[in-house]
Amino acid sequence: MSFVHLHNHTQYSLLDGICRVDKMVALTKEYGMPAVAITDHGNLIGAIDFYRTANKEGIKPIIGIEAYIINGDLANERDKSNTRYHLILLAQNQTGYTNLIKLSSASFITGFYYKPRISKQLLVQHAEGLICLSACVKGEIPTLILNEREREAEEAIQWYRSVFRERFYIEIQDHGLDAEKTVMPKLIAMARKTATPMVLTNDSHYLKKEHSESHDILLCIQTGKNLDDPGRMRYNTNQLYFKTPEEMQGIFPDVPEAYANTLKIADQIDLELKYDKFLLPAIETPEDFAGMAEYLRHLCEVELLRKYPAGTDVARKRLDYELEVINRMGFDGYFLVVKDLIDYARKQGVAVGPGRGSAAGSIVAYLLGITKIDPIKYGLFFERFLNPERISMPDIDIDFCARGRGKVIDYIIQKYGRDSVTQIITLNTLKPRSVITDVARVLGVSMPETKGLTKLIPDTCRSLEEALKENQDFSDQINNNDLYQTIYKHCIVLEGLIRQTGIHAAGVVIVPGNLTDYVPLAISIQKDNENAVLVQFEGKWLEELRILKMDILGLKTLTLLEKATELIGISRGSEIDLDNLPLDDKKTYQLLGKGQTDGIFQYESAGMRKNLIELKPNKFEDLIAMVALYRPGPMRFIPTYINRKLGREKVVYDHPLVESALKETYGVTVYQEQVMQISREMGGLSGADADTLRKAMSKKNLTMMEQYQKKFCAGAGEKNVSEQVMISIWQDWTRFAEYAFNKSHATCYALVAYQTAWLKAHYPVEFMAALLSIEDQPSKIPSFLEECNRMGIRIIPPNINRSDAEFSIHGKEILFGLRAIKNVGEAAIKAIIEDRQANGIYRTIYDFSSRLDSVAVNKTILESLIAAGAMDDLEGSRAQKWEAIEPALQFSSNQVRERKKEQFSLFDLISDDDNGDDYQPPLPAVSDWSYVFQLEKEKSVLGFYMTGHPLFEYKQFIKLVSNVSAAKMQSTRGNGDLIICGIVAKITKKRDNRRNPIVIVEMEDMSGRFEVQLFGKDVERYSPQIRQSEVYLVFGSKSQYAGSDDSILRIIPKRIVSFNDLRGELTGKIRLELPESILNDELIHKIGEWQANMKGLFSLNAEVTLITGRRVKLSSSDNSWFPDNSFLLWCDRTGISITLQVVCCE
Repeated sequence: MSFVHLHNHTQYSLLDGICRVDKMVALTKEYGMPAVAITDHGNLIGAIDFYRTANKEGIKPIIGIEAYIINGDLANERDKSNTRYHLILLAQNQTGYTNLIKLSSASFITGFYYKPRISKQLLVQHAEGLICLSACVKGEIPTLILNEREREAEEAIQWYRSVFRERFYIEIQDHGLDAEKTVMPKLIAMARKTATPMVLTNDSHYLKKEHSESHDILLCIQTGKNLDDPGRMRYNTNQLYFKTPEEMQGIFPDVPEAYANTLKIADQIDLELKYDKFLLPAIETPEDFAGMAEYLRHLCEVELLRKYPAGTDVARKRLDYELEVINRMGFDGYFLVVKDLIDYARKQGVAVGPGRGSAAGSIVAYLLGITKIDPIKYGLFFERFLNPERISMPDIDIDFCARGRGKVIDYIIQKYGRDSVTQIITLNTLKPRSVITDVARVLGVSMPETKGLTKLIPDTCRSLEEALKENQDFSDQINNNDLYQTIYKHCIVLEGLIRQTGIHAAGVVIVPGNLTDYVPLAISIQKDNENAVLVQFEGKWLEELRILKMDILGLKTLTLLEKATELIGISRGSEIDLDNLPLDDKKTYQLLGKGQTDGIFQYESAGMRKNLIELKPNKFEDLIAMVALYRPGPMRFIPTYINRKLGREKVVYDHPLVESALKETYGVTVYQEQVMQISREMGGLSGADADTLRKAMSKKNLTMMEQYQKKFCAGAGEKNVSEQVMISIWQDWTRFAEYAFNKSHATCYALVAYQTAWLKAHYPVEFMAALLSIEDQPSKIPSFLEECNRMGIRIIPPNINRSDAEFSIHGKEILFGLRAIKNVGEAAIKAIIEDRQANGIYRTIYDFSSRLDSVAVNKTILESLIAAGAMDDLEGSRAQKWEAIEPALQFSSNQVRERKKEQFSLFDLISDDDNGDDYQPPLPAVSDWSYVFQLEKEKSVLGFYMTGHPLFEYKQFIKLVSNVSAAKMQSTRGNGDLIICGIVAKITKKRDNRRNPIVIVEMEDMSGRFEVQLFGKDVERYSPQIRQSEVYLVFGSKSQYAGSDDSILRIIPKRIVSFNDLRGELTGKIRLELPESILNDELIHKIGEWQANMKGLFSLNAEVTLITGRRVKLSSSDNSWFPDNSFLLWCDRTGISITLQVVCCE
């Protein structure tokens, strides 16, 4: 006789279950069991995954939960401490499944207290269609027996029987636990006494017995404990595994009916989840229209004439085709929902992107204003968006201004109701590095040693097994170390399990009616302790259930565009229509062709700049291609594309039939749409088949590719295409199709990129002010300030008497915003600006503090304002104002107290010589801060140096000696020799997996940050001499470990020299070039004076250009020169061109 497991914890019992759904189902099939249940702790997160997987394998799925139930009222604070008991609930039918959804949702939304809880009152309301099992020893009845409250245990049995009648079972288990030995005999006797049926279960938390220790480690990960902690949570048994029917039959041989009842319960399950129609919210249409389809056509027809004034034949044919497909698939309402949402956003002034993803291939989306890309003009295909032969919900992702995204979500909630709209859960899993980190911690391995091991895992590896095959160092460490073998053994079992849940960054669900009629809900506790409600199912399962899911994305670049156009309106009085910019603007292409792309969407990276400089784009199609090509994989085709565009390489087509598809990309297959077009025009495939082929290629579905290859070749043969050409084209596709990009998406994002470049080219001050205003990463500000400097835009430091909250425009200058200062919040900014507008500028720190509420402006805020230089307008130095903070706050407090007295004597009223209101204490007499200290203070509150830089006094020397800067380092090719100067910002000491010391030195130059990594002998050689805030010259090469982090480049040093030791250690050559016209005795005498004062180890050579044009070379026999910064500045002012060559003597 077979058996059915009815109590199982899968990976969806977070950090407790190891039974992976697919493997559990496979084991069920292997053991010859007809059905299996899922009973995760309080949630239904895995229900659809489980249901689909079991059905696919011919196993009956039984959906359930192990609920936490209390005696008492969930809403009553006093009942929060009530004991929570376990209870198994299984869905018998559709009604039961719906009730499970209701119970699980309520347990999170109204019952969550450490765990999602339900009450008995709630259970009674939703008991229909559920089968109930009394659970493990943590259930109410076993707990009462353990506590010697047997009469109450019998009463509890009677209560559950009254609710569930014959659908209530006493659950019996034996995992060898002491508590079970006490409980089970009494529980069996009680079941027989009350004539309550029994059922045998095993509380399965893992599939195999040998996984017991791994499960123990998982519990430690959950609780944050170490394995050797005597007080940690543990189950004290290795029997919680998915046992065979034979093993289960031997557990309670005297209670055979409990074994048989597992099959009886499975037979009672009659649940079929049917989702045969798309669940769209109710949509109202004007009374003049018969329905959604007619209204949708009307909206499109109105725009058709406006957007295609030159002729509508092609567009109308396309529109009729799309509307027919949309109507046949039942998606008329979907398009109306999306249009309504975008219309609302635009009316509210929220910037909306021109489109995203494959939706730009739809003329309906274009005519409705959902996208701004003409699909006919750019050769985009509707089938790439909506395949009429593959019934699935359309997927229109929408980019909104990041700051306005919340307004859009609020509108959705307001329109469709809070009970019908929610966000989507995400599941964060134990990935290769994180699982090693967690397991190693539990086993007591130090963090530095663990990091040494995880660093060996390549970024590209998606699993530990893959890392073991691909990285020899990692493999050697695992295979040659017993401890690491133990770690790896457990990691293989735990890898991929769910560590925690999160909120999808963009996903929003909308249903007709109440959410809990369709999906279970959960909560996610946010940083502000507010609970965000989420649907328990991941996005991929919602799509299978045909529930409307929309991605409402916040795109920072749209915030930039919105802010820039706002500033243009303020400073120039001009309104900019970004949707109708000319796409052939020479100034814009010149900017892109020079690689001046700081702040330009998609084109900001050093590698992209290099390609743009080589490409010299002059048409919009070039920008589309670069968006598509600049990715791992297709990046290697960029040189071919550039060479063919510039005529350096001949464009060759395999056949005339492919020319129309590949002409715009010079014969290079760049887009998925090109594969689709050729398969249609050459192979005779339908649009739907072409899209299916495209998908098969991108997914490497060899079976489907082989099927479509035959179709393609048959169609091409009918057009007299030779077999050799067919094979060549097919091989090209299979080689590139997995990398080919969605042209619809590339076109949309190329347009956003063009818009940002156009604004920067035509309104540089407003653009840079907007860029600085929206940037929330202080590390990026220095490079933006450097770009402003290159563009000739002056940045004015923050000023409480002039600054607004954000960066603002003053002529051709940008004034720093107060919001960029650390610790200065919105309330303080509002108070400062409002009082300044009402009562004039602030004159002293006492005036400032007395005019503002101490709640809005406190000590911390005053410190930040002074450190940032925002109070430099006020009387006194920064040091004086800093020392006056406490007296100023006390002065303000005294004035407030005096004003509150509101008591006036006769003398108060008539006295004319009392100047008490004008009195202010004097500023403390203290020395001003040093230049470097002042800069460090600025950096502490701004994230960077504002009024100068510690390297500024060496600026000319650094300019001539360095061959790279931090900002430009990524564009340097290969691992060639680098020379860079920087100030030490941070020193971090670590150890690798072999316990060898490593030192990471974080440094900064005037453009950004970089790191110097010290290993082996370099640690001994340089670590003792490197100090915080000192300046060093570094010779080195790019680190091989720089790969994953594109923002900070790492250097392996060949030599490091302190600026304090340059004269005595640095050797090289100084070469002067000067015209004869400035050469005189005074100049020669001055050079001699310099030589006497700049002793070092450099040689000096000069070249004089005579009036005749002839050049005369002069050299000094004395190699005791040193090019200090003052000498270099003097040369620059005098008109002497100077070149320095330094030597790296290791």
